[in-house]
Amino acid sequence: MSHWNAPIGAGREKRSTRRSWVQRLAVVLLAIGATFSDHPPLSAQANCGQWHRCGMCGCLCSCLGGSDTACPPGTSPGGAWWVCCYASGRWWLIRYLDCCGPKNSQPACPSGCSCNQRCGQPPANQNWCPNPESNGAYCTRAQVWSQC
Repeated sequence: MSHWNAPIGAGREKRSTRRSWVQRLAVVLLAIGATFSDHPPLSAQANCGQWHRCGMCGCLCSCLGGSDTACPPGTSPGGAWWVCCYASGRWWLIRYLDCCGPKNSQPACPSGCSCNQRCGQPPANQNWCPNPESNGAYCTRAQVWSQC
C-alpha cells in the first residue's frame, strides 16, 4: 500500500496511546477554561455590593424576573455602557446593558435592588433604550467582558 493513500493518523498509532491522547485533550480543555474563567468569582445572588457593579446605575434585573444573562419578560436589550472595575489586583471591563420596555408600564424597582454607584455621571445617566421618548430602562444587566 502506498503511503499516499494511507490514513492520515496511521503513523501516529505507534507513537501515541489512547490515554496520552485523552491527557492532551484534558490539558487543552483546562487551558481554555482558565482563559474564560480567570476573573474573580461572581456570587449567584445578585446584589449592588458585588465588585462588578462598581459603575452600575439602575435596578438589578434579577429583582424583576431577569438576570445578568437575560432581560425580564416583556423587555428587550437596549444600549450599553462600559466601565472598568477593580478586583483581585486587576481592572476588569464591565458591560452594563439596559433592558427596555414601555415607559408607561415601567415597574418600580423593589427595595434593595437599586444600584446607584454612578447615577448622574455619564455614561450611566443616559437612556440607552431605543425610542427613548416611549421606552425606558426597566433594569440593568452587568457582564464581565475582559481585563481593561
